[in-house]
Amino acid sequence: MLNAQAVCNYLDVTCIHRLFDRAVFAALGGVSATFYVGFVEIDTMKNKLLALGVGGTIVAILCCFTPILPVVLTALGLTGLLGVVYSDAVLLPILAGFLILTGYAIWRQKTQK
Repeated sequence: MLNAQAVCNYLDVTCIHRLFDRAVFAALGGVSATFYVGFVEIDTMKNKLLALGVGGTIVAILCCFTPILPVVLTALGLTGLLGVVYSDAVLLPILAGFLILTGYAIWRQKTQK
């Protein structure tokens, strides 16, 4: 059982930690996931279009050039969709679309600076 002084000390310590965390996060510009793709810094909180383009490109590349799509569709019980979805006529335009989206997002990011 905690007495009143112990509770007061506990609250003071957590308050100090919260203030410290806010000061650190404010100094760092907030909490965000930043990663680099080539020469471009991607901050997913600030530039969602670029993150969507890069993420979609990576998923489309994995589906085009590895057998990950048949494995996932089989695991989900959607094997009947393999004949429709797992073809170059579907996957390559999706890949091209995500590549165009990524290029547009990088171009827009460079023109804004």
